[in-house]
Amino acid sequence: MSLNVIALISGGKDSLYSILHCIRNGHKVVALANLHPPPLPATTTSSNSNSNDVSTADDIDSFMYQTIGWSVIPLYEEALGIPLYRAPIIGGAVDAGRVYGDATTAGEEDEDETESLIPLLKKVMAAHPEANAVCAGAILSTYQRTRIEDVAGRLGLVPLAWLWQYPFLPAEARSTGAGEDEAGLLSDMAAVGCSARIVKVASGALDEGFLWGDVADASGGLRRRIVKGVKRFQMGGGEDIRGAVVGEGGEYETLAVDGPGFLWKGRIDIADEGREVRRGEGGVGYLRLSGARVVSKSQDEEDGVTPGDVRRPVLLDGEFAGALDGLWDGDEGGGEEGVAMREDYRASWTFDEPVQSVNGGLWTVANIAAPEVGPGAAEQMAAIVRKIQKVLATPITNGTLRSTADIVFTTVLLRSMADFPSMNGIYVSLFDKPNPPARATVACGDSLPEGVNVMVSMVVDLGPRAQRDGLHVQSRSYWAPANIGPYSQAQSVPLQGTERVVYIAGQIPLEPASMDLVEVEKPSAPGGPSWAETYSLRAVLSLQHMWRIGAAMEVGWWLGTVAFFTGSDHTRTRAQLAWKLWQKMHDASLHEDEEEDEDSTLDVWDIKYGRRGHEQTQTISRPQLPNFELVEASEPKTQVPAFFAVQVHELPRNSDIEWQGLGYRCNGVKLTRSETEFGRTTDATTNENFKYSCIEIDSAGAADLESQIQRVLEVYKLQPGTSHCIIYTSQPLPQDCCQGQIVPCKSVWGAEGTELAAGVIIQRQT
Repeated sequence: MSLNVIALISGGKDSLYSILHCIRNGHKVVALANLHPPPLPATTTSSNSNSNDVSTADDIDSFMYQTIGWSVIPLYEEALGIPLYRAPIIGGAVDAGRVYGDATTAGEEDEDETESLIPLLKKVMAAHPEANAVCAGAILSTYQRTRIEDVAGRLGLVPLAWLWQYPFLPAEARSTGAGEDEAGLLSDMAAVGCSARIVKVASGALDEGFLWGDVADASGGLRRRIVKGVKRFQMGGGEDIRGAVVGEGGEYETLAVDGPGFLWKGRIDIADEGREVRRGEGGVGYLRLSGARVVSKSQDEEDGVTPGDVRRPVLLDGEFAGALDGLWDGDEGGGEEGVAMREDYRASWTFDEPVQSVNGGLWTVANIAAPEVGPGAAEQMAAIVRKIQKVLATPITNGTLRSTADIVFTTVLLRSMADFPSMNGIYVSLFDKPNPPARATVACGDSLPEGVNVMVSMVVDLGPRAQRDGLHVQSRSYWAPANIGPYSQAQSVPLQGTERVVYIAGQIPLEPASMDLVEVEKPSAPGGPSWAETYSLRAVLSLQHMWRIGAAMEVGWWLGTVAFFTGSDHTRTRAQLAWKLWQKMHDASLHEDEEEDEDSTLDVWDIKYGRRGHEQTQTISRPQLPNFELVEASEPKTQVPAFFAVQVHELPRNSDIEWQGLGYRCNGVKLTRSETEFGRTTDATTNENFKYSCIEIDSAGAADLESQIQRVLEVYKLQPGTSHCIIYTSQPLPQDCCQGQIVPCKSVWGAEGTELAAGVIIQRQT
């Protein structure tokens, strides 16, 4: 769907380049919006004086907005032919937390500068009622992105951040000179005729000689100088410098002065005498600009650049493209029978009370349902909300009360995806703070107990909230699907020691920029893609989403995954393809040629506005995913983490696959795989004794599944209320057998694509 976009501009290269991506993706930019420094008090030195105070004369050094060169901003209306709206910045960084709304600002007299966006955008929306989206140039700044998303959400606008994580996304194969890989974003700007001049330097790597240099010059000379300068000032070796090269650590700031003719109707010209070099504190150098004007472009200056020339990152990272290659070999496998298809096990089953357990600082409450209130999904969800609030109001440990802000993961089971909107409208009322819990939502059809249309299970963190870390990217980008709804992409929770468990939300194969299900563009045979081609691509893309989120959350290893899939045909083949993909992604040879992406775990915005942009900062490497150095396994075959493929009735957006994973941050993990009396088990035990066990109950045990599960619980010494247990089953189980979360499904499949009667996951801190 085409959007009508308000473009937030600062004059910097990123905000103007983002406009090109809006057009590239089929959207229309209806207005420009800019916040500028407030008028100086009469007693303050005029900006035309010889004052060296950069924070009051030319640049207020806002935490949120670039303000250097603000006097040139009015010219963009003429240069781009798009109406411009402006307003002053009021207030400062009152809420200085990385995620807006997390900090407590009660009692603060000053207004946060973020709130200055509200009246400005309301003014634009009044003049352009068709506007329904807002874009910004956020690249790596969680600080900036979350604030724009907060404002967009309150105004009902779709947030767009095309350049989010852009420096680390895969580029098309192209011949590059020295340093061009690190300068990929700047090279892409140069390729479409952008011109952005450096107007401020604030790093020992860049001196005043860089001022007014064009970072997007076609020759690439300045980019190579930037790369060389940044590398000289890195401490240690092997760091990924791409964030610094594009200025995300405050190394420099730019003013965009030209671009392709399909957007830029004129270029901004500032003569030599209008560029005065000034010096600020801490080695900062900047240009005071005057006499700027717009020079209209003549027909002779036609550049021939079209929106299609604006490069979008390729869809798949290198290792995922490699995993897709040969994933499906044309063999549709053998019989399509499943446990649920051979015999009708749809007897009535009920859950009288939720199942609770506490272990390792995590409290789980499973199988919360409310069929007693009536058949409507909304009324059942409303009753479930009341039950959740009542449970949380009961002290669980040390008399401490928890709230919905402590929920870190939920599983929502529906009878039909048609009930999703009504359920979700009630579900959202549970959460009023940023970074709501990660979530997986599937529809189980008639596998759910009779009368139950909604069932919820949740994991609650009993530790300090300040130690938790969430990821909730609501902006549309090229990175991964935006989560505009009431759930985060991930929640990272510390356990009793130094290790962290990372809950990843269920990921479906949405193409991030469009938020549509991905389709095969070039079928391998005439007549369109086969079901297997489409399914394979979607399996790979949705797993890549999970992988990218895991990498962003510094996951070193997956404890396990569940691939939910739909469809009534090719059941065995769908399960086997998912397993084959999971296995390939844990083949060390697939990752041998991949560049080791290492970037700072510090938010570059914190570095920049912690007034340390000019200092030398040590880069901290992000662990590889998968990090095979963490794993102790008896043989390569056992190096693959736990896996289930679970056939369900429906998935969100009518997807045919959804991956949901549990990541882990630790210093080491031991993997063992063994044959048991009921099937196979995969055990992962971390250095600090967190144990994750995946138990496969063979399909031969379907006739006596209850006793098989009871035997599993005995073997693993599972005591009610002390370990988190999840059971994926295609047949009903009695209440006394359900000592954990139940996910009723059509069929269950394990490693090697083996058909199962049930799958059991047990998590515990020993």
